[in-house]
Amino acid sequence: MCQQYKTEASMTKHNILFIGLDTHKTFTEVAYIEDQRGAKSTHFGKILSNKAAFKKLARQL
Repeated sequence: MCQQYKTEASMTKHNILFIGLDTHKTFTEVAYIEDQRGAKSTHFGKILSNKAAFKKLARQL
């Protein structure tokens, strides 16, 4: 029962991140916003459109 309570309590924390990707052949524009009222979007910038760049991005977010 304690385990269930901890799970429910963690669901109230704002830990959802929405990521927007505008993909092109050589680069991808990245922006993200947290799921909470009043949150502002953050423009992350351009990254290369390859697997290594996306892995690096995932570690930074």
